Amino acid sequence: MDVRELIRSLEGNSRQYQQVLQHVPRTPGPALSGIENAQLREIIGVLTDIQEEVIEYRLKKILKEEHPYIPTIKVEKIKQNDHHQHLPLSQLVDVFLAQRRALLQLLQATPTATWSRTGVHESEGHISFQEIIRRMTEKDRQVLANLNRLLLQIEST
Repeated sequence: MDVRELIRSLEGNSRQYQQVLQHVPRTPGPALSGIENAQLREIIGVLTDIQEEVIEYRLKKILKEEHPYIPTIKVEKIKQNDHHQHLPLSQLVDVFLAQRRALLQLLQATPTATWSRTGVHESEGHISFQEIIRRMTEKDRQVLANLNRLLLQIEST
């Protein structure tokens, strides 16, 4: 995919997140049990923390430095640190969507030639800014499918 296609794909995924997350009940209650609230908070919290990790410590680093070191994302470590998971579900959703808007602004402001810049990934070697975005769009599809499945389960109970 070229740069424009990747941006369009990420915009489409962002719209889907917006649509899916607007159906998330914001507080536990008749529509959302405490367990379901905890499940959603964990998924969205980890997603928010990973997205922050990718934006701040991968993408921005590649834009600022020449071939920076890029460590592997360790999901279990992120779950332990849970920077955002302490937030109520409604705030978590808002933080995630705000991050996504900021990411899209960053991508739209980044010159096309800059997308070929690379970082040195801990286990994969050189990886480009563009490849990281491609992987994000791919991962988005999986996460959106999981969120949709969970929300359908919640609605059917």
